Amino acid sequence: MLNVNMQRSKVRYLLFLFALLTLAACDSGDPGTYEEEVVVEGYLEAGAPFEPIRLSRTLPLNRESTFRVVQDAEVRVDLLDESGMVEASYPFRMATDEPGVYRAVDEAARVEPLRTYRLEASVPGSDRIIATTVVPDTFSVVGASADSLVYQSTDQFELRVTRSRVPWRDQTYFIFVTEALDAREEQLTPFAKALFEDQDGEITIEELRINGAPILNEGNYDANADGTLTIKVPWLAIIFYGPNRLIANAIDDNLYDFIRSQSVQQGGSTFAPGEIPNVLERIEGARGVFGSYARIQQELFVRRAATGSEASGEVQR
Repeated sequence: MLNVNMQRSKVRYLLFLFALLTLAACDSGDPGTYEEEVVVEGYLEAGAPFEPIRLSRTLPLNRESTFRVVQDAEVRVDLLDESGMVEASYPFRMATDEPGVYRAVDEAARVEPLRTYRLEASVPGSDRIIATTVVPDTFSVVGASADSLVYQSTDQFELRVTRSRVPWRDQTYFIFVTEALDAREEQLTPFAKALFEDQDGEITIEELRINGAPILNEGNYDANADGTLTIKVPWLAIIFYGPNRLIANAIDDNLYDFIRSQSVQQGGSTFAPGEIPNVLERIEGARGVFGSYARIQQELFVRRAATGSEASGEVQR
C-alpha cells in the first residue's frame, strides 16, 4: 500500500524514461504507522561527468505534496577496485542554488565504464545510505539507414550499433527514447495528434516531447555477423514531425529492477489488489534509486508525405 508521498523526477533521456520516472517510496508495513525515510535519486552515465544526486524526505499520505529536501547530508561516491577497496573517492556538496541537489566537487571527473561505484551518504537522524552500481560499457553508432525519412513510409529507420557489455549478463537491457527537437502542436504526427486531442488537456506538449519505450533486451534486435546490433525504430515511437533525437540507453541492474517493478505500481499488471509487490530498490538505508547507464544517440528528420508543391520537389525541412 502506498502510504507516503511519491517523488517524481525527470530521468535524462530515459523512459527515460522515459520521459518521466516516478520514485515511489512504499511502506509495506502497517498502514496506520509511518516512518520518515530519505529518498535518493542518482544516476551515473558511462564516460560522462558525475550527474547530481538528489536527496529528499518522504511524507505521510495525508500531508500536502511538497518536495522536502535534505540539506545537511554528507555525500560521496567511491570508485572500487576488483577487491572492493576504495580506489578513488569523489565528495559531493549541496548546490547553493538548488537545495537537496548534491554535485560532485571535482567537475572534471568522469564515470568509467565497467567499473563499480558505491554511493555513501550520511543524513542526521537516518541510517547510513549505501548503494552500489556496475556501470555498463559504452557503445557507439556504426551506421544509420537514413538521416531523413517520410513518416510511415515503407523504409523503416534502422540504427546499427556496437554492443554494450556487462560481464555477468548474457544480454544487455535497453530503454529506447525519442526526443522531439521541435515540439509544437502543429508538428504532431496523426496518431499523436488524435491522442492529444482525445485527452482534452490531460496531456501537455512537453509531456509528449520525450517518448520512452518499455525495457527490452538485445534479443529484440537483429544480431549481425560482425557482432553489431540493428535497432529498428517503429513509427509509433515518432510523436512529432521534424528533427528528432533517437536515444538508446543500456541500463544497469539497479535501473532494470527499479523501472520494471515501478511500472507494476503504475498499472498494467495482472496482480490483484493487495498483491502488487513493492518496488525493487537496490539501496540500503533509504528509498529510491542509484543506478547507471550508457547511451548513444542519432538524429533523424521526419518529413510529412509529399503533397501539392512538395510533390513537385519543393520539400520543406
